[in-house]
Amino acid sequence: MGQHDKKVSADHLKLGMFVAGLDRPWLETPFPFQGFVIKDTEELRQLENLCKYVYIDTALGVGADSYLSDQTTTEQALENLARSAISDPVYHDTVSVEEELEIAKDKHEKACELVGDFMESARKGKELRVDAVKPVVDGMVESIIRNPDAFMWLTKLKQKDAYTYSHSIDVCALAIAFGRHLGLPKDQLAILAQGALMFDVGKMRLPSELLKKPRKLDAKEYELVKRHVEFGVSILQKTNGIHKDVIGITVTHHERYNGAGYPRRLRNENIPLFGRLASIVDCYDAITSDRPYSKGLSPHDAVRKLYEWRNVDFQEELVESFIQCLGIYPTGTLVELSSGEVGIVVAQNRVRRLRPKVMLILDANKQLVGTLPTLDLATAIEDVNGNPLDIVGAVDPAVYNIDPKEYYL
Repeated sequence: MGQHDKKVSADHLKLGMFVAGLDRPWLETPFPFQGFVIKDTEELRQLENLCKYVYIDTALGVGADSYLSDQTTTEQALENLARSAISDPVYHDTVSVEEELEIAKDKHEKACELVGDFMESARKGKELRVDAVKPVVDGMVESIIRNPDAFMWLTKLKQKDAYTYSHSIDVCALAIAFGRHLGLPKDQLAILAQGALMFDVGKMRLPSELLKKPRKLDAKEYELVKRHVEFGVSILQKTNGIHKDVIGITVTHHERYNGAGYPRRLRNENIPLFGRLASIVDCYDAITSDRPYSKGLSPHDAVRKLYEWRNVDFQEELVESFIQCLGIYPTGTLVELSSGEVGIVVAQNRVRRLRPKVMLILDANKQLVGTLPTLDLATAIEDVNGNPLDIVGAVDPAVYNIDPKEYYL
């Protein structure tokens, strides 16, 4: 949160406050993603019904009479979580991210073609070619098993004008990486991947102008968008060769652990495991994606938000496992080192998760680095002056006028 953001009980909200953050994902509410000023009593009632607390920006709106405080900072809790990650995973990296990247690019391109084809078929009411899905998914699974970082890097290449397509591919890759971290066998990884790739197919039955709308949806539009689950299930049930668990993922990827999701308002373990996994990766990718009406969160900020939503929208143990999978500084995060240098996380260290690989962009004097060297903090433990070298924290790219996307690939 920003320096002016304060945590306030929903019972203490009043007109004129600027709501900068919620205790749940923005995308699961009728409110605009970028924040808003409370203008009427109807919005007050909605906030009180939906949230236990919110964050207000006191620089942009009215302050509160009293504020809430957290006993333990989220940042410290995340660091403790990273240190407690499993040290003996089922899968081990067998190649470097650099070695895997070219193969992953090819698999990513094939996935883009596949998603384009079956989404267009769904839009036109044609039967989906399930036989084409398996080899593409299997290729992604094999690549991510060898080294997940290559595909995690490719998920940063988001396309605003093809959100549904790129979201499907990115969620698929994230789901495979998550399942790999959990030690799921390859056949289960393939089913999870197919479900993640196809669970938004029902959006092709919605009006295209609704999906591209550059402002918040009204209540009626939001209800229509929620029907993409129903439409997706209908499409997949009529498709030969679809595994029942793929349909199950489609049915449940918008259910929430506290029962506030849709369409069945399932709670806790009544949501199948694959549905609980899919809902987490779906939310993470959605909140890190730019939209016509808002800018996505940084990977690190998205991890922080997921941690705050544990045991509200998502099962605590699975949220913590997903954060351990990504790292608290996920691939694509801009970080500052204790040396003063600034760089982008390009790969994770799955044993020492607070010490990833970092591509340096700025030197200690905050000047652009010409050669973009990569530091592996697992082995680079001291700076040039012999001082301990660590990540100080994540950095807002706007502070140094850096667009991380310019450095992807």
